[in-house]
Amino acid sequence: MVGQPPTDTPFGMEPNVAAGLAYLFPLIGGIVMLAGGGTNRLVRWAAAQSITWVVVYVVAQIAVGIVSMLLHLFLAMMFVGWILWLAAFVIWIATTIAGFQGRDVRIPWIAGITESVFKGILA
Repeated sequence: MVGQPPTDTPFGMEPNVAAGLAYLFPLIGGIVMLAGGGTNRLVRWAAAQSITWVVVYVVAQIAVGIVSMLLHLFLAMMFVGWILWLAAFVIWIATTIAGFQGRDVRIPWIAGITESVFKGILA
């Protein structure tokens, strides 16, 4: 029937909307889209990758903070932290736009981590 919601996506959403929301709200959106069910590969990939990149970003920021404290390089490490934030912001915008457009996005380095961590879910 025309107008019937897709059944292979979480909560019957259109795949591009579900993928876009997974990227728009990285950790929470990713968890909700994975837990919401559905078998759509685009949505499952977007949800898994959004979770992975936000966790990697947080771990990187914590590492920068620890190195900054240990080496007393506050100004230099503050610059590194700012660069990390800027990169994360650009990734967030780019992946959100691609998700809402229904395009598959693979973030360099993060895609490999995502595939290894979520291999059972993405299969």
